[in-house]
Amino acid sequence: MSWRAPDDESWRRSTLITHHRDHPPQVKALVDELYETLSEKGRRYYETMIAAEYAGDGERVEHHSCGDGVLTMIAMPMRDTETMRLTHLIYGGCTTHQIRQDLVARGLGALAITSVYPPETDLPEDGG
Repeated sequence: MSWRAPDDESWRRSTLITHHRDHPPQVKALVDELYETLSEKGRRYYETMIAAEYAGDGERVEHHSCGDGVLTMIAMPMRDTETMRLTHLIYGGCTTHQIRQDLVARGLGALAITSVYPPETDLPEDGG
């Protein structure tokens, strides 16, 4: 049975959604091949691998269902406050449309989405 976020989407209003205008979070979208590879051993393995790759010491990591996949939110504590600054939104198994809808709902609809490929992937040259 897969985990589901509360239907009222209260998790979107957690302290993790705080971000500073001058430091928007990085938005990453795992390509399907990478998401499938990391998910082969189960959700817990996927979550552990994503946290190990993107979260730093002292950062808080939360995983939520999003669209057809998983959203990982990573935040760091802001000095001298109890507020957390959102540093990463990492989507796995979500369509671009689902990701964009989530970003718009957070007021972050203008942010660029960076695709993340498996390490051994040969990407075509950028012609420019």
